[in-house]
Amino acid sequence: MVNEKILGITGLCLIVLMLFGALFVSSMVNFPLVQEELDFTVSGSNECLRFLTRDVEVVYVPFIVGPGESWDFVVECTGIATPGGWVDLYLYEGYWDEGVNHQCVSEDIYSILNGVESLNFELSLDNSFARTFVASSQKSYTLFFIFPHGGPSSFHVSLERGVAFLPMIKSG
Repeated sequence: MVNEKILGITGLCLIVLMLFGALFVSSMVNFPLVQEELDFTVSGSNECLRFLTRDVEVVYVPFIVGPGESWDFVVECTGIATPGGWVDLYLYEGYWDEGVNHQCVSEDIYSILNGVESLNFELSLDNSFARTFVASSQKSYTLFFIFPHGGPSSFHVSLERGVAFLPMIKSG
């Protein structure tokens, strides 16, 4: 009888340890990020609107496009400090999130700067940025834009799932 109780308690302990182990491992696994809309206000005093100096303040938004997915990415400038001002946009094909609260300085991204391309787009109150991103396999992106100079400016960023696409398959 005593041996059956010891075996029962040992079995129960093993099950509990396995459950705790499974919970621990599942907490270590990277689950897909939930992408959502962002509203934020930035206040900068950049004199330079490019990555020319190390202390240029930058806003960034990383996002992921899954296989067979289509995402509509929209950035609106809802308030800008300088009348008639604009914000330059840059795209990095990779996931970068090494700043704080979606903000960093240009020096922080110098290690990936060769992969950052200018979109030749001036985001302003009258000119919102919209682009659809599609992928046949999982792909990561980071959109960077320079703080406008002259004081607080606000932005609204949305990423909405578009119509999924299916790769074209040739027959015969």
